[in-house]
Amino acid sequence: MGAVLLLWGFLLDVWLGDPQGRWHPVVLIGWLISALERVLFPRKRNFRQEFLRGFVLVAVVVGGLGGGYFFFARFLSGRAPLLFWAIELYLIFSFLALSTLIKRGREVREALRRGDLEEARKNLKHLVSRDTEHLSEWEVVRACVESLAENFNDGVIAPLFYMALLGALGGVVYKASNTLDSMVGYKDFRYFFFGFASARWDDVLNFLPARLSVLWIALGTLCVNRRFGEVFRYALRDARKHASPNAGWPEAGMAGALGVRLGGVNYYGGKREETPFLGDSRFDLTAEKIDEAIAIVRWGAVWGIGFLSFLAWLLRG
Repeated sequence: MGAVLLLWGFLLDVWLGDPQGRWHPVVLIGWLISALERVLFPRKRNFRQEFLRGFVLVAVVVGGLGGGYFFFARFLSGRAPLLFWAIELYLIFSFLALSTLIKRGREVREALRRGDLEEARKNLKHLVSRDTEHLSEWEVVRACVESLAENFNDGVIAPLFYMALLGALGGVVYKASNTLDSMVGYKDFRYFFFGFASARWDDVLNFLPARLSVLWIALGTLCVNRRFGEVFRYALRDARKHASPNAGWPEAGMAGALGVRLGGVNYYGGKREETPFLGDSRFDLTAEKIDEAIAIVRWGAVWGIGFLSFLAWLLRG
């Protein structure tokens, strides 16, 4: 059933998209993190306390949710297996974001096709955290492609990988960790110490999936443009330039797949940040590259679910 549930959860995401709403599991995880932050963050700034309490936050959120679901699943699977399978399926479905990722990328592409740069900038806000108000068209395309690559790992491959190993429990642990990183894992004044543990734990969990995502980006290119070898070439050459130990791998792989150069200057809250260049400018970074990136993500996900469903069958039946 492990492989069957994983495959059906993936198909439900493709057919129905993300089941949004206030009771979405990730929304509930976010509420829990916000409540715990209010309790744990020191009222008077104390960097040592913030650093230590950041580890407590990770332990309570990840350990509490993971441990709680582990015992709940063991209890339910022996007494009401059909209900257990239904909950597992819903959680697997909820923790995947392929359909939403493709939808957001298409919204940016459609706005550019209409020549509406302002709308494209607004739509891009759903994908990136950088400032988008003054981006040129090619900067919008670059940001969209970078986000498609990075979120291919964070929203598709990594949750699939852990759910192939552990079922919905793997999804609970991964999404709790990923949500912690997205909420407190910043290097700004407030979260530099408090968010350290969340950011590093997320890095640990994404280490292997981020590198596996390069393989599935490469396989996706076989169905799109045949630049299979370029994906590995640029991932191996450029991924380590990135400040993140993981994000550079799918981004550099996607740069090779499209034959473009990614990276450069970004602004976050008006603050300038420079990211290293990934790939080479063999082709112009035009709006059509978003279509190509979406196709690679889609086909890469098909390869990924095929392999990981097989892995789930081997490990869990």
